[in-house]
Amino acid sequence: MTNPFKPGSGLYPPYFADRTREIEIFQRKLDQTIDGTPMHMSIIGDWAMGKTSLMRRLREVAEEQKCFVSEMIASPTDSTETFVNNLSDNLADDLRRYGKDTTYKKIKVALSKIDSVGVSAFGFGSSVQRTKQDHSSPQFALRVGIRTMWEHLSKDYRAMVILIDDFDLICNDDDKLREIMLTVRNALMESIKDGVKVICVVSGTKLFEQFESIHGPLIRFFEPFVLLNLTLPEAKKAIEIPLQETDVKFSPNIVDNIVEVTQQHPYYIQEFCYVLYENAVNKRVTSIVYESTYNKIIHDLARKLWHQRVSELGDLSLNVISIISNGNSTVDDIIKIGKKYHLQSGNIRTVLTRLLGSGIILRTGRGTYEIKDKLFGTYIATLYQED
Repeated sequence: MTNPFKPGSGLYPPYFADRTREIEIFQRKLDQTIDGTPMHMSIIGDWAMGKTSLMRRLREVAEEQKCFVSEMIASPTDSTETFVNNLSDNLADDLRRYGKDTTYKKIKVALSKIDSVGVSAFGFGSSVQRTKQDHSSPQFALRVGIRTMWEHLSKDYRAMVILIDDFDLICNDDDKLREIMLTVRNALMESIKDGVKVICVVSGTKLFEQFESIHGPLIRFFEPFVLLNLTLPEAKKAIEIPLQETDVKFSPNIVDNIVEVTQQHPYYIQEFCYVLYENAVNKRVTSIVYESTYNKIIHDLARKLWHQRVSELGDLSLNVISIISNGNSTVDDIIKIGKKYHLQSGNIRTVLTRLLGSGIILRTGRGTYEIKDKLFGTYIATLYQED
């Protein structure tokens, strides 16, 4: 039988772990939008935390509420106009996919009458030439396009839902990214005045921190919700429910081992379960199977996730991480053990500050630290043991 676990495939997971909190928040904002007070949000989480899977679940929730939904993965560009064109093309394509050809044609005709929108009028193939270029802009095109779509969709749908995944990967230029985000935000704010019932959800690893204060306009508009590791019950369901459709069994202690060692990280769970499933003996995964495949899983994770991070950290940081991973959490212990690596105490303190700022380590008390991602820390410690 086909392995039900799919790490890194980009496919919807075999079981969508509840994410009850995030879905309830989205549902409240969707209800407010339907009632005439549009609300927007952002989903922030590390790579492989399940942001894309959550966005797909939000789509299902919105469709169940009879909303028009357009979902896209943001394409790289440093041009605001190109981004708006990509977004408009996606909206138009989703409209056709919903089987609304008649509505599509009506919107196309309506947009063709607005000559300042321009040739690329919101993905509807308008052939109008720009006669008022000084007054047209990507923000204006986005506002008019959303408003025109809603005027024709409102009789069949309760709201429009726009989902934009990987928003922070649009470009590396912080100023350009901020310009694009402000364009979307401003157009959506104007849509409120136009009576459009639209909610926009964006996701990314880092969306605001490089150019926004905690009270910045983007943060207030796209209210952020940080996607954390799964809860203990969610993590167990993510393992046990997919197995119910197969004849492969995991011993109860194996489920507990996976949950503990992965810290309930959704991607790590998928990776462990995939490899263990493939190596089941007589359709059983026991402690023997777990122990014999553990190193392979760690090296697979290193190849897929950690090698690039290791190359970027440098030897000094890696030495400090390895020391902390071996259970030495105080500054004094780290400095004492660091002497065998010929590390200076001043350099160690600098590295600790840098690692703390990057989120690789956490402060657990005054002068004590731990590795945030214990599996990564275990891998680093293993590397130095091998040396």
